[in-house]
Amino acid sequence: MERTVGLRASSESGDTIDDPSEDALFLMLGDVEAGESSFLIVDRLADASGQTYAQALRNADGSYVVEYRDGSADRHYGTLVADVRSAHRLLTGWAFEVPGWRATARWDRVR
Repeated sequence: MERTVGLRASSESGDTIDDPSEDALFLMLGDVEAGESSFLIVDRLADASGQTYAQALRNADGSYVVEYRDGSADRHYGTLVADVRSAHRLLTGWAFEVPGWRATARWDRVR
């Protein structure tokens, strides 16, 4: 029986995990926090266009830019959060479709 992969997490350093758990995403963000990578991307693989994803990028001051894109440029949003735990909460909310996750941050369209 063939296994279907729904999500793929990948970092700048080249680490990739298929169907990552919340813990795996936290560990990958830990690498970003430690400076081993500057970003983490989580792709929803059901979208063959590759345009459905969430990502987190660490700024020099330790804050994170978190973005998500739902299939097209007009559905691309971003927010700034204070720390790695906040970035993890948003990434996992998106990845696991946690009810109400969008309401926990102020999202602006990315142009």
